[in-house]
Amino acid sequence: MIEQSKKYKIAIVAYNLDSGGLAKVIENVFLLFKVISFFNVELLLLDDIKRSNLDGKVVYFGDLANIKSSFYNKINKYIQFNKYIKKQNFDFIIDLRYRINPLTELLIVKLIYPKTKLIYNVHSSKLETYLPNNTFLTNYLYGKAYKTVCGAKENEKLVIQKHHFKNTITIYNPIDFEDIKVKKEESIDFNFEYILAVGRFVELKQFYELIISYANSILPQNQVKLVLVGEGEELLRCKELVLSLNLNENVVFVGFSNNPYKYMQNAKFLVLCSKCEGFGLVLAEALACITPVISFDLVSGPNEIIEHRKNGLLVENQNFEKLTEAINILFLDKELYTTCKINALESVQKFSFEEIKKEWLNLLQIQE
Repeated sequence: MIEQSKKYKIAIVAYNLDSGGLAKVIENVFLLFKVISFFNVELLLLDDIKRSNLDGKVVYFGDLANIKSSFYNKINKYIQFNKYIKKQNFDFIIDLRYRINPLTELLIVKLIYPKTKLIYNVHSSKLETYLPNNTFLTNYLYGKAYKTVCGAKENEKLVIQKHHFKNTITIYNPIDFEDIKVKKEESIDFNFEYILAVGRFVELKQFYELIISYANSILPQNQVKLVLVGEGEELLRCKELVLSLNLNENVVFVGFSNNPYKYMQNAKFLVLCSKCEGFGLVLAEALACITPVISFDLVSGPNEIIEHRKNGLLVENQNFEKLTEAINILFLDKELYTTCKINALESVQKFSFEEIKKEWLNLLQIQE
């Protein structure tokens, strides 16, 4: 363990801060390092041209190559990124990008990144989002990295099984309890009971199927609504479904919100029914708002957050009939609901900035 005796320079590399779970992870990891006095941390965004309100140094390369740019401008973006990386002489580079294009990976990993301590993340059990399917190529690109950080233990197992990495570690996504504590108290103009789902309206999140499960539950007849926070390509389809089921008075579409915590704080419980997750940060955030949760028992993530019948319910993976049953149970069983609510906050203390900071410092072999 190296004793802290200097300022360490860290670059966190990502594509953008578009809405979604990964964006929140990027922001939280950036903020976690930013508050440590002996780190100088920079967030380098390759595709984003929007200006973030994050407090800290954010460097944008997306201005150099938007979607309509010429091929030369796109190449120029990476040329400028290369110059910047070399000039700054970072001690650590933490790569939080999606990595789905092998040619781009060869360019960045083998030509741009210097021979420094490189840390890559795997944020989803859908490994091909972060690592090529070809094991030889994956090991050539990332096998000798300083570390591969996985967002859940099951993610790490999958990486080891498929690609035989020897440099993996699990570090959970941190929760900013202070931010949640402030934001959750913001008022909302709802005067009804509701359950909640938060995320992007994409096929992966299965909001369409959730609406059907809700419709089949006893909640509509008990005047408990379904509130959906988010936006995306499936939004119109979901709205059409609601109209066809005559549920337009029961399902509330909020749209994207920079503060989902105020909705979590006032919800009876939150439901997650994705096809896959890496960690399931929204579950931990809801529990931090003292709100019980229901989730499919996915390959990775939820079963490392939810203690079944203690802070929420785990449901057989992709069984929407069982999901409807779980919604009914958590609504009807008052004793179970009270138990889950009492245990919610304490169950996610292990994901606090302070706890996750210790794990990152151990990984970097730096003593505070």
